[in-house]
Amino acid sequence: MQLRKMFSGILTAAVSFTAVLCIGQNRSDNPVRVSAAEEPVKIMALGDSITDGYFGTDGYRKYFYHNMTEMGHDIDMVGAKDYSGWNPSYTDSNGVTFEYDGDHSGYSGYAIQYMTGTETRQGLLETVQSTDMIKKCDPDIVLLQIGTNDILSNYNEGIIDRLENLVNVILEDMNDSDDVVFVSTIPYMDVLMVYDWFWSYGEVKSDNSQEDFAKIVHGYVDSYNDQIKQMVTEMQTQGKPIKFADINSVIDPSTDLQDGIHPNETGYQKMGTYWSNLVDDYLSTEPETTTEETTSADKYKKGDVNTDGEINVSDMIVLQKYLLKKGGILPEQTYYADMDNNNMLNIFDSIQLKRLLILNE
Repeated sequence: MQLRKMFSGILTAAVSFTAVLCIGQNRSDNPVRVSAAEEPVKIMALGDSITDGYFGTDGYRKYFYHNMTEMGHDIDMVGAKDYSGWNPSYTDSNGVTFEYDGDHSGYSGYAIQYMTGTETRQGLLETVQSTDMIKKCDPDIVLLQIGTNDILSNYNEGIIDRLENLVNVILEDMNDSDDVVFVSTIPYMDVLMVYDWFWSYGEVKSDNSQEDFAKIVHGYVDSYNDQIKQMVTEMQTQGKPIKFADINSVIDPSTDLQDGIHPNETGYQKMGTYWSNLVDDYLSTEPETTTEETTSADKYKKGDVNTDGEINVSDMIVLQKYLLKKGGILPEQTYYADMDNNNMLNIFDSIQLKRLLILNE
């Protein structure tokens, strides 16, 4: 990690939606286990009310910080919302009391970007831009989870395009070689518990039973989460520092939600554990180094199905012929056709390749 000089004292900051002075301080005496760096890894939790910690004191972030320091990592939580040098403390369900760094960039009620129509939602995109928080806070790692309010307000059309735009804006100011953005799925909602909250769905809601409507909403969540994974894969093929996270995999909507949308303390603890394990694994893994030996992976990239060194419409033709059982793919070419890295070739690989071709036009 190319980290900045450690702050020597406690600073103060004034935070508003139009201006941010981002501060942080090293709140841990633990040595960095995975790096020889003398300075803490700066991490920004970025998102909506679930990141903010609605219905829970600082949500998953307190567990994340505690777990990371217990693992031996020296981290500094940064964000547009800071605690001005104050270290909050929390006593968990086991009676363990610990201090944590509460700085973050979580905004309750926010959508990916400003939306108005069925329901007006402030946008995380506009807030990131207006506060210049990425440049000022200079995080090494961003933990991004956003999109629940988009689905809640029936802004499903174009949702993945809005997310990709937000990620690109974030990446514009993350210029160190080891900077990375983790983009997470969103948890399922208990639609029946908060059925009245979905008024923006109009006839889609009124024309279906509550149970059927819940399935429709869950379908939107599934679709969005699948698109997130595909987007991350595509951006990785473009060489962008982005990684996939799957918070939805650890939250059980029947037991881990407080109000049908926001996690309860058990849910937040699960999230903190998931994030800390994921980031610990990332920090503990040696970065890949290049060698003089040229391998097939050096020559070709995902999407180069016919392995001719270029990604173009001819690759789409080869893949489509294979899927339609009108042509074959050599065993050594299957890796480059498997766009979503699930060791299977299907229509989803074709969809991702098509999006990649459009992006490269």
